[in-house]
Amino acid sequence: MDGIVQWIHNLVQGDNLQQWVVAILIVIITFVVSRLVAALIRRVTSLDGVPLPSSSILVNIARIAIWVVGLSVMLSACFDVDVNGLLAALGVGGIALSLGLQDTIKNFIGGLQVTLMRIVRPGDHVRIGTTEGIVQDVTWRQTVVKDYENNVHLIPNAVINSTEVEKIEPSYIVTTNLSFTNDTRDLDAMVREMEQLAKHAVEEVAELEKDPWILLTEIGEYGTWAKMRFVLKDVTHAREARDAALRAVSVYTRVNASEVLHDDGEED
Repeated sequence: MDGIVQWIHNLVQGDNLQQWVVAILIVIITFVVSRLVAALIRRVTSLDGVPLPSSSILVNIARIAIWVVGLSVMLSACFDVDVNGLLAALGVGGIALSLGLQDTIKNFIGGLQVTLMRIVRPGDHVRIGTTEGIVQDVTWRQTVVKDYENNVHLIPNAVINSTEVEKIEPSYIVTTNLSFTNDTRDLDAMVREMEQLAKHAVEEVAELEKDPWILLTEIGEYGTWAKMRFVLKDVTHAREARDAALRAVSVYTRVNASEVLHDDGEED
């Protein structure tokens, strides 16, 4: 206890107190600057016409750089720490550490390449291997892709650089909203039947890249809401394809649509 009291006594006296006050001020300033710079980068990269994508990896790199500078200034100015010697020691230790973090380093470098070379950007519709969806973010380790069923896929950045990446034009993806009233219908059977009817209808007017699929988005007291999507090989007839799909499934959006399923079963 006497040792702690003595340490506090020495801390609040003379130069020690001044050093700690300055150190705390530097940390606060570094924190504020890092937040402001991060917000500025997000705002600038979200503007149209800016060549850099709005990926979080750029924000994280800026934050790390600001904190390294801020802590270096604090250690050197307040505690007379030889920052150059410290960096040299960290450099030697970093070589040994990098051997155990090869995958992490590959993903970090891959993330920089993906971002700076604009291979993919948030909002891009892509197909990477067997994963197909919309890019949500590029972090220092992975690229986040959400597929059309709202499943999130975390793809290592190193994989992006070593795998074929196919970009899909957003206009080729046709999306339409559906709503129908809840009753005694078999929901799964109805959705499968609607998907088949939409497929046959669309094939009459356009060539499909991916068959129609229906994703339920909300179920409430007054009905069920869903989105129907399909991908065309040629966007030329997108309007006609949407019209054909909606006409094909319109009968199932009526209150008495359960009778359609029963009638189909009797005919079979």
